[in-house]
Amino acid sequence: MKNSFKILLGLFLVIFAISCSEDDGTTMAVLEKQDVVFDITNVVQQVASKDAFVLGKENVEGNDSIPKCSDLVPTHVNLVLESPGGAAELAFTLQLVTLNDKTETEVLKLAPGDYKLTEFVVYSGTTAIWASPAEGSYYDLLWPQFNFTNIPFTVSAFDKVKVKVDVLCYEPYKYQEFGFAWFAYSKIEVHTICFFGDICTKYFEEFHNEGSPYFGQDYDGYDFPAIFSIVVKDGQGNVVNDPQKNSNAGWHGVGSPLCIEYPDRVGVEESFTFEIHLAMPDGTSVIVYTGSFADTASSDTGDVEGFGGADGIFDFVVGNCSYDGNDANIELPAYMHIPKTGNMCISGTGTYDFYMTFGSLVPGPISPDFDLNVAYRALCGDETTTINLGQCYDVTFYSSLNLGGGMPSAYAGYPWGSLNWLANQPAPVTDAEWEALQKAIWYVIDPVNTVLGENSALAQAAIANAGFVPSVGDFAFVLIDPNNEETVAQLLIKAIDP
Repeated sequence: MKNSFKILLGLFLVIFAISCSEDDGTTMAVLEKQDVVFDITNVVQQVASKDAFVLGKENVEGNDSIPKCSDLVPTHVNLVLESPGGAAELAFTLQLVTLNDKTETEVLKLAPGDYKLTEFVVYSGTTAIWASPAEGSYYDLLWPQFNFTNIPFTVSAFDKVKVKVDVLCYEPYKYQEFGFAWFAYSKIEVHTICFFGDICTKYFEEFHNEGSPYFGQDYDGYDFPAIFSIVVKDGQGNVVNDPQKNSNAGWHGVGSPLCIEYPDRVGVEESFTFEIHLAMPDGTSVIVYTGSFADTASSDTGDVEGFGGADGIFDFVVGNCSYDGNDANIELPAYMHIPKTGNMCISGTGTYDFYMTFGSLVPGPISPDFDLNVAYRALCGDETTTINLGQCYDVTFYSSLNLGGGMPSAYAGYPWGSLNWLANQPAPVTDAEWEALQKAIWYVIDPVNTVLGENSALAQAAIANAGFVPSVGDFAFVLIDPNNEETVAQLLIKAIDP
């Protein structure tokens, strides 16, 4: 259960009274100060930061790592105001007392004028337990959605000025450029969530070629740690975790999880999303998963219902590590190492008997599925477009598993679960078997408008397996799409083992 508190602080102002006499030309001004009382409600002991803090974080000055939140009870507030006109600084220590379960400060009197707050620190005895970061400081830049900004305020006659201030429960350092008159501040705690990932693919050598983010990684075979980054966003879409410390690339993902800190406003129910950005062999990254969690989430061991489960680590698997009984929190489709673009020529004898041969591939051939000058048996993914045998044209490759592949919208709605189920049926040998498979593919894609597609037992079984996801040793289709929409060429599909 999260602690919560609300702080209501009131400032009452009386502006000077002016009496003028036209007879003698004199002016008398009387300047009165108004009582200012800081009422703090629902103050409860702070909850210490979780022991799961396995990674420290340093501020921009390189000071000590962030300490855990204190459970000490606040006793007084130290604040410094820049006086009207900026001529001097006014420092105040306001004691806190508890009355009827409410905490309030002793009276502070302020005259009308323009002020700025240059420091705001809450103490328990001699220990600073909450403070507000300065404009441009590490945490102000890290979490701009909070009220960590320079806000001047003016005390005028009969007006209350309310300025909201967010504070962090850390050891204080100098905080500047804020303004307040009627203070309301909320406590922020930092929680930690941890991640670990695996990739299993027969293309493990390509992942570890020179130039890849995985080059130099200590690995053994087709199962190796994933290199990834995590982006955490609040309900408004603001990124709230440190973009400089959101990746495990520094240790190639080996040996320890990636732990991410995020801020939690105590007393405010919030939800967050996280994105897993997986590093690809070519140095790019793709979002392979987006999840959500409540603001109480933290990586604690022993809590089977907590974030990450019993071990406190959110484990994900990309590809062929997916097996019954593993402890992964999420199993993701296999990465398909395919070319980006190429040039392809079509040959064959008829509707159900044709082949594709690649004359060029970018960035290069990928054996054994995409070699140059090798005739591969092809299947059609677009019944309504004709194929001209002997034609050559440029193509783009897409994964039917769409692991960040940006599949064209024209094909995104295809029933890829059913189609990939067909890719895993016994491989055709005879021309009749190839014809049966091709007709089933056409029927599954569009049962209503198909001309050549056949409502066979094979097609009906594929439709019944619409939720199929390729797993260990399974095949999946690759889309081979003509680049030029004016090219008279079908979408072709080819089954490969990722």
